[in-house]
Amino acid sequence: MQSTYSHDLVLVHSDSYANWILRSGHPTQGRRFTNGRDAILEKIGTTQFNARVDIRAPRLATRRELNLVHTSAYISEVLDDHRTNDWDGDNEMLAGLAQTFAGGTLVALDALLQGETRLAVHLPGAKHHAQADHSSGFCVFADFAIAAKICVERGMKVAIFDFDAHHGDGTENLCADDPNILTFSVHQFSPAFFPGTGASSDESRHVYNVPLPRGAGDAELMPAVGQFLSLFYEFQPDIVFIAAGADGHFSDPLASLEFTPGGASLVASNIRNRFDGPILMGGAGGYQPDDHTPEMWASTVAGLMGV
Repeated sequence: MQSTYSHDLVLVHSDSYANWILRSGHPTQGRRFTNGRDAILEKIGTTQFNARVDIRAPRLATRRELNLVHTSAYISEVLDDHRTNDWDGDNEMLAGLAQTFAGGTLVALDALLQGETRLAVHLPGAKHHAQADHSSGFCVFADFAIAAKICVERGMKVAIFDFDAHHGDGTENLCADDPNILTFSVHQFSPAFFPGTGASSDESRHVYNVPLPRGAGDAELMPAVGQFLSLFYEFQPDIVFIAAGADGHFSDPLASLEFTPGGASLVASNIRNRFDGPILMGGAGGYQPDDHTPEMWASTVAGLMGV
C-alpha cells in the first residue's frame, strides 16, 4: 500500500552542530551529530528500502516557546548573558546552538503535526536533564518538554519513552503535573550515578521509571519496553517521543549498561509495531562520537522505519 506521507523520514540537521564542544576534552563532542546523520543515511542506503528522506535545517526556538517550561530569568541568562552551568564564562556561540537545538526539535515536531511524515529525527534533541531554571547534565533547554506542551496545546496526548543510560529527570519534572503527558524512563540507577533520581514511579501522575543495575543489558531492556507498550491501552497517546540515548552501549565511558545496537533496533521496532502514529526521536546522550554513538542512533532509526 502506498504511504500517505510525503516523506519516510524527516531528519533535522545543521553542520554547525559540530561546534557543540562545551570545553576541551569534554565528553560531549558535536561531531557525533554529523557522524550520526551520516550513519543513518548509510544504514538506510544499505537496505532494500527506498526511503524518502528530507533533511531540514533547524531554526531558533522563540522565547515564548522556551517560556513554556523555563523561567524568564533563566532564558535571559542563556540568551542575553550567554551563560549556563554547563560551560565556563559567557559563550554566545554555545548559547545560540542551545537555542537552535530546541528549535530543531520543533522543526521535526512540525513535520509530524503537518502530517508530512510519521518519523522525525533530531539527534541533538531530547535534552532531558534541563530544569526550569538551570541547565544540567549537558542539557540547556528541555526541548522534549517544550514539544510535549505544544502538542497538549493542540489537544494531543504525549507518551515519552526514554532509554538513555541516565534518568530523564528534567523531562519528568517539567511534565509530571500535566495529565496529558506520560513519561517513561528506563535507566541505570544508583544514588551515586547521575542524576541519582528515578528510583520509583508515580503512576497517579503518569510518571514511570525502571531503574536498572550496573551491567544490565538488552535482556533487561526489553521487558521495560513491554511495560511501556502495555500502558498504551489506557493512556492512548496521539504521539510518541523517544529519547534514544546511545550511552547505554556496552562500551560507553559514562555508564555501565550493556545495550547493543541490535537491542536499540528491537526497542524501536517493537514500539513502531504497536504504534502507527507520529514518532519524534531525539538522540539524548552518547559519548563515543566516531563509532558506537552514531551506530546506536542509526540502528534505532532503522528499527523505527522497519528496515
